[in-house]
Amino acid sequence: MFRLYKSKATFLLTLKSRVIKDDKKIKLKGRNSIFKRGGCMNGAMFNSLARYIDKNYPRVSFSDLCREASLKTNVFAELTWYPDKDFIKVMEFLSEQTETDLSTLWRDFGRETFHYFADIFGDYLHGIKTFPNLITNLNRIHQQIKRDGLGTPPLLEFKEASPDHFEIRYTSDRKLYDFFLGMLEGATKYYKTDTKILGKKERGKLIVTITTKQLEPELV
Repeated sequence: MFRLYKSKATFLLTLKSRVIKDDKKIKLKGRNSIFKRGGCMNGAMFNSLARYIDKNYPRVSFSDLCREASLKTNVFAELTWYPDKDFIKVMEFLSEQTETDLSTLWRDFGRETFHYFADIFGDYLHGIKTFPNLITNLNRIHQQIKRDGLGTPPLLEFKEASPDHFEIRYTSDRKLYDFFLGMLEGATKYYKTDTKILGKKERGKLIVTITTKQLEPELV
């Protein structure tokens, strides 16, 4: 189910060699993607969710959730696109089975997904050594991901920024606010940064205030 690529070059070479079609007429060829009739998610999201469930809810079966959601498969290729609605159905069934608030679930899932994405898409983080450095490079990274045909990242606006304070305005048709907040929190853990993250919804956007403090190395 899971496949790791040694580098971005290897990932894109594999991507370039394939043409993927599904029943929603979603086409992905080389670095150009054409999306029709609704939003789609890369298979990496489904694989991250499967890992998340195995780790945090061992009594819950990802395969059973896929079946309950009437999905056609429970195996997802990371270079293939799948309908957003399929992923959302699985999340809703997971929320019901675990009796966990859906917003809480999305945020917790986002925390762990950052680490998974850092593994399989690590080349996009090349040269980024700190969490503040990641924040100031988010739009550049998203532009690269979109150019390479690997996704449709959200629009991020930086209202103000300083070495330890950021305000981000997140806009996306998917409105995955809690997932985005979780991804940010996962990134702070990845970069070992003491961070305060506050999010509020305003006029269809998520406004995130981030205050950071790099953790001091422990004395031995």
